[in-house]
Amino acid sequence: NFSAKDIGAQVAYLNMSRRWNWGLVGGQIPYLSSGFQSTASRLPNGDVVQSDQLFIFRQTERNVSGVVSYPLDRARRLEFQGGMSNISFDQTVQTTTFSLNTGRVLSDTTETIPLAETLNLGTSSAAYVFDTSVFGATSPVQGQRYRFEASPTFGTINFTGMLADYRRYFMPAPFYTLAFRVMHYGRYGSGSQDTRISPLYVGYPWLVRGYDVNSIGSDECGPTPAGSCQLIDRLLGSRMLVGNVELRFPLLRPFGASGNMYGPLPVEVALFADSGTAWNQGETPSFSGGSRSAVSSAGVAFRVDIMGFAVGEF
Repeated sequence: NFSAKDIGAQVAYLNMSRRWNWGLVGGQIPYLSSGFQSTASRLPNGDVVQSDQLFIFRQTERNVSGVVSYPLDRARRLEFQGGMSNISFDQTVQTTTFSLNTGRVLSDTTETIPLAETLNLGTSSAAYVFDTSVFGATSPVQGQRYRFEASPTFGTINFTGMLADYRRYFMPAPFYTLAFRVMHYGRYGSGSQDTRISPLYVGYPWLVRGYDVNSIGSDECGPTPAGSCQLIDRLLGSRMLVGNVELRFPLLRPFGASGNMYGPLPVEVALFADSGTAWNQGETPSFSGGSRSAVSSAGVAFRVDIMGFAVGEF
């Protein structure tokens, strides 16, 4: 069933006509998960019925904020942001009951109920940004960039997000780039592990490739309590540290098919190695002698410039 809460959208306006840049941004982002259960029972008249229930759990975040930035020079700038965020939680249960004797649908109902109190949060952030990167057709090929940011959140829940993101790009030979990234993000404070906010997950493709939720089968979870999976649980936490290394080069260049940088179609090959770990307050990751182990992956990615509008990656 359609619900306006299922729409994800964001609108932004940025005015850069003067040295003090300012802008407005607002939007809605839904996070959905689901479950299913089926039960059978016998009615007093002897008919055997089956009830199928589909559960949809929805967390909807709506936010609006203002942004101000000031460039110190061509490479450095300061950014400030402040706004409001509203997060609601609800559950939709669709129940279909039908006769196992005749196949006739006896009832089909849908009910939506709130699961928790709506969160009303004030958001703010201050960041120092440095960027001298030079982009090729599909990704940066030279230079460096980094971002250090603190983002206090207050209201129903109080915590502070801390971000340190550093990236460096070297070109040891023409058309070949070595790219490095180290990133830490963590929530600190009394509400950093509140169960009403989604935990951080390092298995997304833009963090550590190969550990997306859909790529982990139930047979890989091992003997764990119901509703838990050790392999997935170790990817969750309130703090994370991620490292990435890539060797990038145009697809046609090494084989002599193209004398220029990319050839007729801008396709880039990236040989990558990723690693990441997540942990909670009171825990210690394995690289510091703790028990929270890291995950890693290696592989190859292909990026293509889609008519200058977007970059696709496989």
